[in-house]
Parts: sequence; structure tokens; C-alpha cells
Amino acid sequence: FFDWQLLQRRLTRRARKRRPMSEEEDEVQDQKQTIDAKCKATLACATMLVEYEACQARIEAKGSGSCEGQYGDWVHCVDACAAKSLFSKLK
Repeated sequence: FFDWQLLQRRLTRRARKRRPMSEEEDEVQDQKQTIDAKCKATLACATMLVEYEACQARIEAKGSGSCEGQYGDWVHCVDACAAKSLFSKLK
């Protein structure tokens, strides 16, 4: 039922789109963004992202509806994952 190869292709495609950071950008880096990126790549959160994207495709095909529930689940997954390590990195 779940297409693991599709998930891997999407994660790989997103990783390729990132541009390298310059030295100036490397000096100051938002820890939340770094942690969120790692959390988005986890299996649990990536699975929810795939569900959300599938919902979006269904909605586009139908022309009406909402994917608020799937989006909320994905955002909650990322936030819950990030909260575990974010506060230990804050100064």
C-alpha cells in the first residue's frame, strides 16, 4: 500500500533543490530551521507529508475539498519532533 520508492524519490528531489550556503550565511543559522529540516526527513513525518500531497492531488482532481487535517498532522509531527531537541540548543 505504501510506496517507499516514491517517498525516497521525493526526499532526494528536495535535497537536490537546496543551494549551498555562502560563508556569510553560514555564520548565523537558525537552529529551528535546521532541526525542522531533519524532522521533515524522518520516516514518520515524511509519511504524513506523502499523505498530505496525495490529498492535494485528489482535491485538485475533484475541484473541491480541504486537506487541513493532513496538513495539521504533518505540521504537528514536525513540531513535536523539533521540540525534543530545540530547547536544549537555545541560549
